[in-house]
Amino acid sequence: MDIYKANRVGQGSRGRGKTISTNSGSRDQQRRHMATNTKKETRFQWFFQRAEMPDGQYDLETGTGLLCIEELSKKDKGIYRAMVSDDRGEDDTILDLTGDALDAIFTELGRIGALSATPLKIQGTEVGIRIFSKVKYYNVEYMKTTWFHKDKRLESGDRIRTGTTLDEIWLHILDPKDSDKGKYTLEIAAGKEVRQLSTDLSGQAFEDAMAEHQRLKALAIIEKNRAKVVRGLPNVATIMEDKTLCLTCVVSGDPTPEISWLKNDQPVTFLDRYRMEVRGTEVTITIEKVNSEDSGRYGVFVKNKYGSETGQVTISVFKHGDEPKELKSM
Repeated sequence: MDIYKANRVGQGSRGRGKTISTNSGSRDQQRRHMATNTKKETRFQWFFQRAEMPDGQYDLETGTGLLCIEELSKKDKGIYRAMVSDDRGEDDTILDLTGDALDAIFTELGRIGALSATPLKIQGTEVGIRIFSKVKYYNVEYMKTTWFHKDKRLESGDRIRTGTTLDEIWLHILDPKDSDKGKYTLEIAAGKEVRQLSTDLSGQAFEDAMAEHQRLKALAIIEKNRAKVVRGLPNVATIMEDKTLCLTCVVSGDPTPEISWLKNDQPVTFLDRYRMEVRGTEVTITIEKVNSEDSGRYGVFVKNKYGSETGQVTISVFKHGDEPKELKSM
């Protein structure tokens, strides 16, 4: 879209024209102004609703002023002004980006977005099968999408989810079944532009997606249920000799994990001054009347049939009258 304005403000005519360009390769919108009869001292400024926009660019050699707006939205609605000035005077050009002008840009962006849609892809996920298309741009107000399965219109429900992001249109089939096999069609409407994309979720395509779904589902179950040290242990703990040390952490896992403690990679024997207590998911190790021999690297080791994990802490015991090693190094 080209909008021209010939102003004669001040000396000379430098506001010859203005171009708005929509870059089909991105979601950026550019406003470009060409200034002529300029010199080194000429100043170029962009304004929006009378407020200067410092992000505007100006190339002195070409006389081109450029303002790039990422992800154009209705908040960008308003009056734009490009102004050049120097000791000879000033000149400007104005763009009224409201009403039909703004609607026309969004409609064009929607058309570009619809034409940019990639062929539908099928993807197995942790919770089902996903069908999607990538787009350069999507605007929910100016673009409409409809999904069909075997020519029957689909609506979001218990097992079907549909949605969009700025660069993707997707359909998610949860807990897929044989009845979900068949042809899927995505219809994208933007103004007068209507585009349809189809894919066949059957045969090998369905089998591959189901195999990936089952694989990811099994991994998710393992990750959810495997033994973990969730929180609680610091990296380093310092304590004065003859004090009592208590270390508590939280573990998780289903089935309930087996728990053991290590000191310098060797099992801790819970006798005399050492004891361990488990209350639900909380595990506490207590060392009474600590001494320098209790210093070292400790670890709580948890495991069940889905996996294992070790949480570690380094214990430093210092003598009466000494400073902890951490303080000495400061």
